[in-house]
Amino acid sequence: MQTKSLPDNLHNRRHIQLIVFTLLCFLAFTYNLSEVPPYHADENFYVTSTRNMIETDDYITPMYHGKKRFAKPILFYWLVAISYKTFGVNLFSARLVSSLFGAFCIPITYMIARRLFDHKTAIISALLLPGCYLHFQIARWAITDMPLNFFILLTFYFFIRGFQEKSNKDISFFLMYIFMGIGFMIKGPPAIIIPALVISSYIFASNNWEELPQLRFGYGIAIIAVIILPWLVTMLTIHGDEFKNHILGAELRDRIVHDTPFSLYYFGVLIRYHLPWSFFFIAALAKQFELTSTSPPPIPLKENNFLSLSEKWKFWQNNITKKNNQAFLFCTLWIFCPLLLFTLFRIEHSRYMLPVSAPIAIITARFFSRLIDSSSGFQSKVFKIPFYLSLTSYLLIAMLTVMGIFFLHPHFPVPTGLIVLPVVSIFGSVLLFILYRSKKYFTTIIALSLIQIITLTSLSSNSLSFFNRYPMKKFANHILTSPQPTKRIGLYRLGNHRARMGVMTGLPSIYLNNSEELQLLIEAESNVYVIMRLFDLETDFYALPMDIIATDVGWKKLRIGKAEIELLLKNGLKDYLQKYSERYVLLKTQNG
Repeated sequence: MQTKSLPDNLHNRRHIQLIVFTLLCFLAFTYNLSEVPPYHADENFYVTSTRNMIETDDYITPMYHGKKRFAKPILFYWLVAISYKTFGVNLFSARLVSSLFGAFCIPITYMIARRLFDHKTAIISALLLPGCYLHFQIARWAITDMPLNFFILLTFYFFIRGFQEKSNKDISFFLMYIFMGIGFMIKGPPAIIIPALVISSYIFASNNWEELPQLRFGYGIAIIAVIILPWLVTMLTIHGDEFKNHILGAELRDRIVHDTPFSLYYFGVLIRYHLPWSFFFIAALAKQFELTSTSPPPIPLKENNFLSLSEKWKFWQNNITKKNNQAFLFCTLWIFCPLLLFTLFRIEHSRYMLPVSAPIAIITARFFSRLIDSSSGFQSKVFKIPFYLSLTSYLLIAMLTVMGIFFLHPHFPVPTGLIVLPVVSIFGSVLLFILYRSKKYFTTIIALSLIQIITLTSLSSNSLSFFNRYPMKKFANHILTSPQPTKRIGLYRLGNHRARMGVMTGLPSIYLNNSEELQLLIEAESNVYVIMRLFDLETDFYALPMDIIATDVGWKKLRIGKAEIELLLKNGLKDYLQKYSERYVLLKTQNG
């Protein structure tokens, strides 16, 4: 790995540009932040548990409605608590932590790419990262993954700096271990496992065994221990076996030992959650491995002009492990090591792939940078195919959005973001085409990045909640404005909405699986709210001693065939609302 220095006279201007871009991305991350529908149950846990910390003044043991929460270390709770203290106890404050770290990741990605490659690649990397849907999305959620990603990025940055420098290696590696430890205090072992796996794989693949003693593993273990042991010892002292059994059981054993069949889930996440960059990322891999080259490889062909599998592997290995390609090798391992690691895990969550967004941006940026330096690179199929696929994607988004507005407008109010989305997609596609045909290639890349960020801002502000319509916000407002205090909320066979109600009301949201559990909840407490489908109420609970307070409509998750699409296009949605939607009811006990 090598780095190229930037001329001194350009430092200040480039740094100012990077700071301004980072601030603009932060504004995009925080736009309409509190209106994003709660999605993950984890948001409910962190928002509510930290609120409890503020109320009880207990900043050691996270509590979720009277239950101890040992799932993650304490640092993220403290960060959210600081935000609560500063900006008030609300959903915006809780999510602001992730938005800040999401913005901080941009300059760190720039610094990494500049060390690995050059300034041009670095600046393009910074432009591409916030346009990764996965990065943009998680920057708007109150969960641990974005702060963890930030400290993983810092860990890799100081490893690369220490690896490249002839002197002051100890300082760089010292800081590397510090950020590993801090990352552990955010989300636990992934902060150590991911960097350790990537770094060890890189040293093995690149044959840089002479660097191993420089890493000073003993000192590293001591540094990490100094950071994490005070919290671990404190929790073991207070909670003993209860804490130990949870960590060793639910957090370690249950994630490793399982019988879940092998799945390519995370490979799909890598592609679809990084569109349109994943189109160019695949092209970059193809270019690096010479899959698109028509020139003969440096090893002889067989008589039938086909290489054996072993010969292909040898060719690719030689190509990627050359000294001038070791930066690419590092980024590739940075992507595929976590990908393979989490593929072996039991739980499938798209957010686990967040640490690979930065190297995808860097590899894609390197691809763009090399094309810019080439006289004909942008005219080759290796760029044209993913570029026109991207334009097609934006036009498809515009078409589907317009169709959505056409079908849904008579029945539901259309949010502003939904109107902006097709405008941005259409005009953005036209602008990109004009820039590309004018051979303004670097400007094309900049425009592509900005259009992607604007699209994601429009999409995530209120467009997604419009298409994925949910009744929980309306119900939460009813509950919060009630003059009578509410203790608990029951959700009858609506597990996906539990987190939403918990985040928006701050009250315990209980999943009810059967009529017996529902009856026990009603009998145990007064002033209880229950949410269920109207169909379930009319079918199984017509005599339920509860009053209907509010109703709303949500969409059914159904596969719609070609014939049904043709009917919808012909007749509109009105005649099919009952088929494709379902009505929900908010109930309240009559004695409340």
